Amino acid sequence: MTPRGDALAEQVDVLIRPSRAVVVDSRREDLLVRETGAGSGRIGKDVVRDAGGLAGALRLPSAAGPGLPLLISVNQEGGRLDALDWPAVAQLAGNLAVGAIGCPETAHAAGAAIGGQLRAVGLTWDLAPVCDLGSWPSTSAVGTRAFGSEPGLVARLAAGFVRGLQSAGVAGTAKHFPGLGGVATDPHHAVPVLDRLRPGSLLPFQAAIDAGVAAVMVGSHVVLEFDDRPAVFSPGTVRFLREEMGFDGVIVSENLSIPAVHESVGGVVAAAVAALAAGVDVVMLDSEVSRGRGDHAAVVAAVRTRDRVAAAVVAAVLDGRVDPDRVAEAARRVRSLHDRFGLTDATQRPAWADVDTAAAEAARLIGDRSVTVLRGGHLLPLPDTAGGLVVLVRVPDGRVARADSAHAAPDLVPDLWATDHRPVLRVRPGDPIPEGAAAIVFYGYDTGPDLPSLAAAEAARLTGRGVPVVQVAFGVPDDLVSSPADVLIAAYSPHRASVAACASVLWGPAYASGRLAVAGHPW
Repeated sequence: MTPRGDALAEQVDVLIRPSRAVVVDSRREDLLVRETGAGSGRIGKDVVRDAGGLAGALRLPSAAGPGLPLLISVNQEGGRLDALDWPAVAQLAGNLAVGAIGCPETAHAAGAAIGGQLRAVGLTWDLAPVCDLGSWPSTSAVGTRAFGSEPGLVARLAAGFVRGLQSAGVAGTAKHFPGLGGVATDPHHAVPVLDRLRPGSLLPFQAAIDAGVAAVMVGSHVVLEFDDRPAVFSPGTVRFLREEMGFDGVIVSENLSIPAVHESVGGVVAAAVAALAAGVDVVMLDSEVSRGRGDHAAVVAAVRTRDRVAAAVVAAVLDGRVDPDRVAEAARRVRSLHDRFGLTDATQRPAWADVDTAAAEAARLIGDRSVTVLRGGHLLPLPDTAGGLVVLVRVPDGRVARADSAHAAPDLVPDLWATDHRPVLRVRPGDPIPEGAAAIVFYGYDTGPDLPSLAAAEAARLTGRGVPVVQVAFGVPDDLVSSPADVLIAAYSPHRASVAACASVLWGPAYASGRLAVAGHPW
């Protein structure tokens, strides 16, 4: 039986994210409500400028009221994609660093640390972990976001991360089903097409499901062995996830505001209807935590797009294109997710200082154990003679992946590597190197695919001087390919813990124990 009027509208309303709520009070939200009758459902980091401010700024519903507990989603994977990227927040390295350690207990600790931070500030639905298999060479859509390329390893680490995250009271999301492993095209720019999944691609998703993951995100790529439609619009793909893999939680779409995602079906509104008809429970129209850089007109347009989506879904139910039982079932799942992980004004949350301190310790342990020496381990530690000058050459970034918060991370190398007896000197690529240098280190975050030649040229220019030359990749290890440097190190992350750990490996007392968890690399 099809619900009518308000009942159907209420069911549809909980399936569309961001919501119509005012999540954080601001003058911009007041103006938006006056103009559109709704809030943005989003948290802008131009309004909330630090973690402590966010913890106290959320507008939480009353525990005694009729509304759902507040549930805000966020991308906090560790490494490259972290919404909580304020300078004072402890940042963990990404999944490939955890893969370099290869320990499920470490993955659990990473999930628990991130979950603690998120719960403290009131963000209790994390769109993580990435369960896609990594590859060599890496792809811009996955890269260091993957735990590795071996399905069994990725499965164990994904399950550990999910258990840790959800033990902290934050819902996890396994993504991007049925797996982006082997996809060469970035789905943010075009629709990738695979004939078949790589062997073992489903194993990490099954492990996350068996670990009790609350949600699964369906990707926007085509896997022809399932369907000739993108997975997010494919009833067969969703049915496989439900019936063959036994998942009964919330299925969420990829971000439908991305043109490459929605253009193949005729726009955002049509994409939302198609995803819900295919069996998706939540259509994600945009991120719920943003940098807040859009002007007022853009925010108004987003709210009105949401209204058009809601009206289109209601119309699709009433004219028989979407089964009303499908909508009711999805609404039940989403409300259950709110009840389990959402917040009210009576919800107890951990103190930010406590969880951020714990996250800093987890980040330190991951950094210390993940640094990977790919060449020249016999030359380490480097001589650390008093007054020995270390020359630092920063190779500029060659690309910026979509939603890459680590790209904007400060360059911590000069400050963290300099000591009273180990002075450092920064020089630009191509500049002359002063006489008497004790070591030359050049490094970058993500120099490919156009700038590895610059890095290799720098290494070739600087080697053969009788001074050890080191290249460090603080992003994808691909940046080290073709480098003739004496020592090659993959540190996986430009954040504090990884930068400090790298110094400990270069000059002691640490020994690098990480291994590159992607098959096919040349070392």
